[in-house]
Order: sequence, then C-alpha cells, then structure tokens
Amino acid sequence: MASMSWAGIFDSSQERTTAISASDAIQYESQPMDGQLQVLFTLADHIYLYRDKLKLSLKDGTPFKQAKFVEVPEVIQDPSFGEVAVFFNVATLMIDTSALPANTTQITMKYQGCDKAIGLCYPPQKVILDIPTNKAVSKQTSTTQTTSINELDNAGSIQGFLQNAGTLLVIATFLLLGIGLTFTPCVLPMVPILSSVIAGHDNLTPRKGFMLSTSYVLGMAITFALAGVLVGVLGARFNIQIYMQQPWVLGIFAGLFVLLALSMFGFYEIRLPRFIQDPLDKLNQNQKGGGFISVFLMGGLSAIVVSPCVTAPLAGALVYISTTGDAVLGGFALFALGIGMGLPLIAIGTTGASVMPKAGMWMDKVKSFFGVLLLAVALWILGRVLPEDIYLAGWVILLGSYGVILGAFEAAESGKQRLVKGFALLAFALAMMLMFKLVMGNTTHIATPAMSGASQQVTNTTSDSVFKTITTETQLKTLLGAAKTQEKIVMVDLYADWCIECKIMAKTLFADEQVKTELAKFESIKLDITEFNEFHKSYLEEKGIFGPPALLFYGLDGNIIEDAQVLGEISKEDFLQHLDQFDP
Repeated sequence: MASMSWAGIFDSSQERTTAISASDAIQYESQPMDGQLQVLFTLADHIYLYRDKLKLSLKDGTPFKQAKFVEVPEVIQDPSFGEVAVFFNVATLMIDTSALPANTTQITMKYQGCDKAIGLCYPPQKVILDIPTNKAVSKQTSTTQTTSINELDNAGSIQGFLQNAGTLLVIATFLLLGIGLTFTPCVLPMVPILSSVIAGHDNLTPRKGFMLSTSYVLGMAITFALAGVLVGVLGARFNIQIYMQQPWVLGIFAGLFVLLALSMFGFYEIRLPRFIQDPLDKLNQNQKGGGFISVFLMGGLSAIVVSPCVTAPLAGALVYISTTGDAVLGGFALFALGIGMGLPLIAIGTTGASVMPKAGMWMDKVKSFFGVLLLAVALWILGRVLPEDIYLAGWVILLGSYGVILGAFEAAESGKQRLVKGFALLAFALAMMLMFKLVMGNTTHIATPAMSGASQQVTNTTSDSVFKTITTETQLKTLLGAAKTQEKIVMVDLYADWCIECKIMAKTLFADEQVKTELAKFESIKLDITEFNEFHKSYLEEKGIFGPPALLFYGLDGNIIEDAQVLGEISKEDFLQHLDQFDP
C-alpha cells in the first residue's frame, strides 16, 4: 500500500481551489453481477473515499458485512486518527446478495469522503440500494458466512466453529481456550482451594500432589461435561449455575470454606465417614485433610459455585448444545475446556508438593497461611451479595488480624523471621489502606468482587450516566417501545452482582470515556438479574443465554438482532469495533 502524509492531503497548492458538491465529488452506480451486487464509485480529482466509513445495514438497522472492495486502498496518515485506508479515482464494492435474509429488496449504504484539494470533508452520505429480485437467498448461508468473519473469541463464532470443525479439532481448541481462562478472575480462586487441600496432607510427594490435583481438576471438568449433557437434554432452562448464586446457597458454601479453614488452623481434622475411609485406608490412601474422593467433589463444587461467570467458550458450547441437541460433542468440548483450565492447577499441585515444608512448626505455619486463603475465598464468595462497605470491612479485619498474628509488631532476629515480618507488615499496611478507603467512603475504584452490594443500585457505578438500570419485564418493554419510537438501537447489558466479570466490565469498559461517548448514541439498558426471578429465567431461556455477562442488541424495529449478541467479557477495542458496525 502506498503511504501519504497529511500535508499532502490538504495542500492548498492543488489546481482546484473551489469546492464541489458531494454528489459531484462521489458518484456511484449499482448493477447485479454473478449473484452479487456491484457498486462502482467514481471519484472526482483529489477526492478520496474512506474504506472503513462504508457501512451496510438492513431495514431494521441490522449491520450487513458480506461485502468487500476489489481495489487495494491507499494508506494516509491522519494526525488525529492515525493511519486510515482510502480510495482515489475509483472503488468497486461487491455485495454478496445471496447472504441476505429472504425477501430483502433494499439495503442501506452509508459512505463518506473528503476533498484533499481544499481540505474539505463531506458529511456522511446515506443511500438506499435496490436488491435484484432474482437473487438466490439462503438464510443458513448468511449465518455461516457471518460467523466465519469473526474471531474465535465470542459465543456466536464458537457456536459456528462447533458446527463446522472436526471432533479432534474442537477438543484441541477448547483445551487451549481452557488454558487461557485459567488466569481470569472467575478461575483464580480455585488456586488457594487446591493449595489448601494439598497442604492438608502429610508425607506429600510430587506423585501424590499430582494425583490430588488431578482429582480436583477431573471433578471440575466432569462437572462442566455433565452440564453440557444436561443442557443438550433440557435446553437453556437448565441453569443450575445461576440458582447456585442465590444468597443462601453462597452462605452455605462460604460456611463450608470457613470450616475447612478452621481445620487448617488445627481445630479439628476433616475425615470421610468410616465406612468410606476404612476401605480406602486399606488401599494405602491417606485421608487426612480430605481424600481423593473429597478432592474430586470439591473440584465439582468449585466449578459451580466459585466460578460463576459465563465465558465466551463456555457460552458458545452451551448455545450449540441447546440448539442442536448434540450433547456428545458439546460434552467433550466442555470436558476439554475444564481440563485446559485445570492443567496449570495440576502443575501447581505437583510442583508445590515438592517444595512443601515437611511436618513441624513450618508446616503448621504453612497450613495456617492456607487457612487464611480459605477464609479469603469464603469472603470472596460472600462479596457477591454483601454491601460493599461490609465486604471491605471483612478484608480489613482478615488482613489486619493475619498481619498481627504473623508478627508485624514483633522483633525479628533471623533472616527468615525478618522475611515473615515483611509479609506481615505488608498485609497490615494493605488492611490500613482499605480501612482508609472505607472511612473516606471512596470505595468505587477498588477492584474487588463486591463492587456494589445487593442492596445498592447498579447505577452507583461510574457508568451510571450511560445505562438505565431495570429489573422487570414492564420496564424493559417500556424502554424498548420508547427506543423504537425514537428510532434508536438498544443495547441491553445483562448484569448481576454475583458476576465478577460484569463488575470488571462496569469499572473498566463501561467507565471508559470513549466507550461512554459511543454508548450515548444507543439506548443503553442494564438488566440486573441479581435477584433472579421468573422473568429473568424466561428471558434467558428465550434468548438462549446461560448467564451474565452478555450484551444484546435490538434493531430499529424493536426486534432482537440475533447475530449481534456478545457473550462473556470483551475488550475495549473489540467492543468499539462491534458498536461501529451499527453506526446509529
């Protein structure tokens, strides 16, 4: 591609010094050609057409992307926007009319250009193109082609990938996707749980650490696979993960982790019932701190309770299973996803076993450390339903107490003692910082799981100026009706307090000024399903969604735009690009 500086674009020394109209500067004609619609742009001297400003959309506002330019654009350097691709003289756009929905007779085209001779940019132009009535249309082809242009990072493209890829490729891909999900906020809490379980065993070897961590990961992976099979049989109405996020359920599991933490502190030992433990003891399997079966069960519970967010790979697989009923492939894909998520955990469990201190005072301190981690997991779970100030106070108490117990204010003589004291002072200092935030009432910028409590409205976040928060069907219908009257595209953000990824998106993506500017062009609605009810259940079933975070878009006609859903977390760059296709 050629390159050109801005100085060469708006150069007053060009031969023409008077402006011409937009219709004279950029002319076009369209005609059918080989099952496509050809749009030929003829550009006057010194006029250029932006490649990325050309947008196609259907009557209801749904973007249409099955089109491409024949010519290679030139690249010019814009001091405000960086490199932009443009066309001079002529530009040929080929629109694949076979990918249009049935009975489509017209399509909207928007484009924009500039006059480099006098430094003038024309307003965006909007025209209606007639579609030949004898076009061959296949709705299924449209869906497939639309999916193919997306990257494998959202639920829709993953669903299409499952439909077209071979079994081995699907399993290998989901294994890699699982590895990539390991270090996300919805999976990281599993690390202290597994570490604490391993620390509860004496005579620990790398082999035993491997077997314990593998048991944990298998419990997690099989739970994912079973969820996939049940979804294949029952469809989207099987949504146990959301029901497991109710306050009373979270309270029970938080209490379980508190009990596990107390066992790490030496108050008691947790053993399986004798009728189970005795046969296992005969197989020389030490059950102190929990055996392989209990570790397996803990992995399964962690998959449901500790990891509440629906990621794009998980959502895509569940949508595929629910719509096709192919529980076998979906189950294998989710099992591979769970194994991929667990591979780093197995590595931690195996290598951690080789460096774990042997029995003695050091081992007791290590167990106490993991006990504190389990208390942190319990607090983290409750953070989805606790008011933020109470949740933050819990962290202050936990970190401050552990810092004091660890010896933050005791004399240190040896090098090891000084190292421990350093960690103790760090924990206590962090507690004091959080307490200062709590006292000052400035908790909105603390990136914790409890960014807003169940008793607080979501509109207390930094994205409150953009979203209208609702919880009921009546509110949703009212806003959708108003948006249809105003001819605005609607974006619905599916949100819940117990969804960690939702809160991260609220504090980062939706708080970004550039994103807020773009969202102001839409009717942005936040549907809060924290207090999950029958309307929320039916809405998720109707849309084929298995949980938050999710973004849904409604066209100008008030109907859902099926191919525009975003399931799982999305980056700022991808989100802005996604919004750009609507051009409201």
